[in-house]
Amino acid sequence: MAKNIVLIGMPGSGKSTIGKMIAEKLNMKFIDADEFLEQNENKSIKELFAVSEECFRDAETRCSETLSKLSSHVIATGGGIVKRQQNMDFFKESSVIIFINRPIEQIVQDIDTDSRPLLTGEKERIYKLYNERIHLYKKYCQIEISNSGEISETLNEILKQLKIIEEI
Repeated sequence: MAKNIVLIGMPGSGKSTIGKMIAEKLNMKFIDADEFLEQNENKSIKELFAVSEECFRDAETRCSETLSKLSSHVIATGGGIVKRQQNMDFFKESSVIIFINRPIEQIVQDIDTDSRPLLTGEKERIYKLYNERIHLYKKYCQIEISNSGEISETLNEILKQLKIIEEI
């Protein structure tokens, strides 16, 4: 597949885990956009957020533009990538965008809020972010996949949907 596969969704939805599995199955390279951002900016996400959320979002947009120019990569994005339409515009030409939709109740049970700048110490904040972002995830994706059961089922459904897109 020459296009990128870009995974969007809430923090804790499984983007990185599933992204690595897709990359392996399709013999593509995997990139975690948050790790790429930290290397590119030479600052941690926490440090960028300490300046301001806008500072972080600006860095995220710079990285989105760079990543969108790649081909044949699986890219797991940060949960808030959809907050700026510009980010999604960069990706829509070069990528198949997949929304990993994991039930919010499962995310709340599993997520380590201390390692996520926007969620630190507050699981209730996850619900607020979900309500703010759900319509954006749905707006920007070409494929929506539920990640509510076994991860192998989620992976198989993604691969099936990608095959359908490739045949069109």
